[in-house]
Amino acid sequence: MNYPEILRTAASMAAGWLWATAGPALPFGVVCTAMVVADVVSARRLARRLRRIAPGRADGSLRFSSARLGRVVGTLARIYALLVLAAMVDSVVMDGGRVLLKFAAGAVCFWQAWSILENEAAANPRPWARILRRILVDKTARHLGIPLDELLRP
Repeated sequence: MNYPEILRTAASMAAGWLWATAGPALPFGVVCTAMVVADVVSARRLARRLRRIAPGRADGSLRFSSARLGRVVGTLARIYALLVLAAMVDSVVMDGGRVLLKFAAGAVCFWQAWSILENEAAANPRPWARILRRILVDKTARHLGIPLDELLRP
């Protein structure tokens, strides 16, 4: 028995199975990753606006930290797991249609787009942001730890 040859064959089979399983989810994963990165950028923009509005009140949560990076990596890992699982269900249960995979990716992109809109509308004086704040959650009070009407008083 040639054990290195057996191990190489087993590793080759596992890699092929992994590629066949995760391969269909790859383009959707790229799009979802781009949306998460856009959300991180919009959160950084919000942090800068909040520092300008209330420089003394901004807490440490507005700074870049390894804990926040860990949350982003954890979010990406959950998204990738969801996409791979959706791809597996699509290939086994739905005979290769990508219906569930497209739905999962669409839901993730909608969730991230909503968060981007919340970030861009919070603490933004522009008229379109005021209109959006009627519909979306304003993150200003949560980040600064004070009621929003205290900031809006002249």
